Amino acid sequence: MPVHFFLPDHSAGTEVYTYNLARALQERGHEVEIFCTEKVLSKRSYSLFKRDVDGLKCHVMVNNLEHDEFTETFANPRAEGAFQRVLDSFRPDVVHVQHLMLMSLGIPRISRSAGARVVMTLNDFWLFCVRFGQLLLPNGALCGGPNLSDCETCLQDFRFSQGAPEKAMIKVLQVTRELSGVDLAPLVYWAQDRSQWLRKRKTHNPSKESQAGSTTNLKEELKHRVRKVNLLIEQVDLFLSPSATVADRVAQWGIPRNKLRVSRYGIDTTPFEGLDKDAREGDEKISFGYVGTLAPHKGVHILMQALRRIPPETCRLHVFGSDSHYGDYGRMLRELADGVDVTFHGALDRSRIGEAFEKIDCLVMPSLWLENSPVVIQEAFAASVPVIASGQGGMAELIQDGRSGRLFPAGDVSALTKHMASVIQNPTTLRTWSVTMDPPRSIADDAEAMEETYRELLGHRGRDPTA
Repeated sequence: MPVHFFLPDHSAGTEVYTYNLARALQERGHEVEIFCTEKVLSKRSYSLFKRDVDGLKCHVMVNNLEHDEFTETFANPRAEGAFQRVLDSFRPDVVHVQHLMLMSLGIPRISRSAGARVVMTLNDFWLFCVRFGQLLLPNGALCGGPNLSDCETCLQDFRFSQGAPEKAMIKVLQVTRELSGVDLAPLVYWAQDRSQWLRKRKTHNPSKESQAGSTTNLKEELKHRVRKVNLLIEQVDLFLSPSATVADRVAQWGIPRNKLRVSRYGIDTTPFEGLDKDAREGDEKISFGYVGTLAPHKGVHILMQALRRIPPETCRLHVFGSDSHYGDYGRMLRELADGVDVTFHGALDRSRIGEAFEKIDCLVMPSLWLENSPVVIQEAFAASVPVIASGQGGMAELIQDGRSGRLFPAGDVSALTKHMASVIQNPTTLRTWSVTMDPPRSIADDAEAMEETYRELLGHRGRDPTA
């Protein structure tokens, strides 16, 4: 299963779902191996090392973003070579792609050449949106979809690679480790984390040479990417979309409907069994919660602004998530928390996800982008915790407004404040919602259906499996 990032260092929705599905398939007697990437500054890019994650064999390809050209972010022979080495050692019947960012769009072709069937789950819009697959413009507004001229404008300031000073530093780290065995990368991370000057340089003055717009051939490179995506579409046997939102859009943009199925995420429900829902019996404060990455596109600042409009003695907020990649944003959130009852718990250990939901009466998902099908909403339902969320994308598909929570226009602080205040004034509403919400799909059910899908594709070797 190729996936851009993986546990234990990355635990967003795509990584968690990939982990759960791989484990569930493994429990059903299948051999499953993970191919993922990691930034390890003291190791050479495209080198491989192995890691075991709870019994899952992971092949980790180092990618330190030392690209010389923007094209390397989507058509990368060295990344393909690393994947080929893993493929030669494993020889899978099916390659189930979860994400190809930081890898190469050629991986499905290589997989088919090796005799494997290829399934690809569309966890976001990355095939059609270079800017992390989020369909967000640099100013934070939603993008209507891929358009060559618009994409060229959008990507002018998109930083796709390390700058020259960073590349030189990485080279020193690599040579030092190879010659002496000493890994100085942790010291570099420590210095960067504490240096305001370095933070400002990285955030506000990125190297021109590492920006997509620095090349006069950006439009041609984008055309090349479109051609590579079209070739990928030909090589993938079946695309799975966890939401109708993504399925409908990618169908408009070129993926044939007969190669596309909506397949809802399954989740591991065991962490939510036997939760002590009466632990805070008699607590007069409503406990709202946020679980996820602390990043601007997640809209946590919208939640913080709404919270500041509510009397602090009536509610509290528990924030579970890391700001390791968005340090300035995390600091802004903590400034907004001044004067209100907020606890920042930091990165959430997945083994303690159940305990996190024991603290939460109502989850808030204020995302500004078109979330595909957030795993955390399904986890909230497994814990019988209602959800207030932005009324767009996969969030609106999962939440029945007034039955399992409430929806509000994305970015509308007043509307979110109104919903939160209503819950505080009528807390029995939460209990009603917890009873009427639909249960989530289990990962066991998902794995069983996925197994049948694989069998279907393998039964069609040598001809179009969607015919």
